[in-house]
Amino acid sequence: MILAAITFFLAFTDTSSLREEYKKAADKNIEAVLGRGELKYTVTESGKEYYMFESAEGKESITVVFSSAKGRYEFFDYMVMINKSTEIIDIKILKYRSEYGYEITNKGWLKQFYNKPGIRFDYRKNIDTLSGATFSAQSLVNDINLIIDHLGN
Repeated sequence: MILAAITFFLAFTDTSSLREEYKKAADKNIEAVLGRGELKYTVTESGKEYYMFESAEGKESITVVFSSAKGRYEFFDYMVMINKSTEIIDIKILKYRSEYGYEITNKGWLKQFYNKPGIRFDYRKNIDTLSGATFSAQSLVNDINLIIDHLGN
């Protein structure tokens, strides 16, 4: 009885982070984009996990954020890398759960966020629409704006 209660409690109090859940894929992507270095946890706020990447070569520090956003029906998890000028360096969709809206995983579409320091993204204005993924795309834009606002403060 006690074992069953403990198992039930642990099943519904999973405290693992997005970083830990996607460690292998995230580390591979971080190294491919930023090179070797160390990822140091800074804070979790509103479900977003913020880390600071310190390059082994002593380059600029980069903020790496793990977050989730809601598509039309289900949440998806992603990682974004942002420099000190709030310029997005890379976005990686780590897990897209729904069968609709997966088009946001398209690297070509995600590139339109890159190298635009200090701007607020606006779906349909400076971010192109994405047929079949309207809800997911809008949600990603809104969530990234929240992250940039947080880093700007």
